[in-house]
Amino acid sequence: MGHHRESSTNSNNESGYASGSSSADTLPLIILSKQHLKFLNTTLNNLPPLEILRWCKLTFPSLYQTTAFGISGLVTLDMLSKLQTETPSAPSIDAIFLDTLYHFHETLDLVEKTKQRYPNVNLHVYKPEGVSTASEFEAKHGPELWKTDADLYDWVAK
Repeated sequence: MGHHRESSTNSNNESGYASGSSSADTLPLIILSKQHLKFLNTTLNNLPPLEILRWCKLTFPSLYQTTAFGISGLVTLDMLSKLQTETPSAPSIDAIFLDTLYHFHETLDLVEKTKQRYPNVNLHVYKPEGVSTASEFEAKHGPELWKTDADLYDWVAK
């Protein structure tokens, strides 16, 4: 499932983004040294959020945004949409929403409104495998799984 990469003890390794390609097959492994991270934190801390996202989009071409459609997630989606409008030919930053099947109706309505408002944001909605409703989920895993086995609930729903 995961990838194993050997790590180096040399803290002066190059940053790892030598390729400008955005093809998923040619994306480089990005390695940041502690010194580089410290520099980036200092530098990015002084930039406005839109500029930070612009930098992230350029630096991490396979970046994605997860959201539960709270205030900060909506603000981020708005900024990502603006960036995509600026450079429509550039790869987009996809957004991911985990539909646990237990969200408030207002949240699900907001998901639909967001899709309409930001058609240039590629929103992926994931539900627990093999079910599409809360009743199907409970038939498969039992009622109130989040109370009876929180770890299993997190594994199958998130």
